[in-house]
Amino acid sequence: MNRNSDESGSAIAEFVLIATPLFIPALIFFSSMQQSAKEEMTVSTLARQSLRAFITADNLSLGHQRIRFLLDQYQEIENKGRNSDDLRPGFTYNISCQSQGCLKPGSLVELSLYRSFEIEVHDFGKSVLGENRKAAAVVRGYVDKWRDES
Repeated sequence: MNRNSDESGSAIAEFVLIATPLFIPALIFFSSMQQSAKEEMTVSTLARQSLRAFITADNLSLGHQRIRFLLDQYQEIENKGRNSDDLRPGFTYNISCQSQGCLKPGSLVELSLYRSFEIEVHDFGKSVLGENRKAAAVVRGYVDKWRDES
C-alpha cells in the first residue's frame, strides 16, 4: 500500500468535524441539568429551614414572618452585586396543617416552596438559550409534642 504524506492528521480532522455537532447539544443539555439540579437543591434546603422556622414560632403570624424573613434574606444575598435587569425572582410558599391546627403540639405541618427560574446557556458572554422552569420542594414536620400551649 502506498500512503500519501499529505493525508496525515485527516482522521483527527474528520473526528472533530463529525463530533463537534454532537458534543455541543450534549454540553447544553448537561449544563441545563446542572442548573436545574442546583435550583432544586437550593429550594429543598430553604424549604426545610423555612419549615423549621415556622414550627418553632409562638404563633402563626410570627411563623409567617420568620419564613418571609428567611426567604428575603436569602434572595438579598443572592442578588447582591447584580444589576436590576439580572435580579433573581422570589419564592412562593403554601402551608397546610392537620385539622387540629398548625402550631398545636404534635400536629403535622406541610410546607411547599416554589421558585421560577430561567435556564441560561452562555456562549462567549451572550445568553443563547433561555427556558423558564419551576423548582419545587415539599417538606413535612411535626410540631414538638412537649411544647407549651401558652
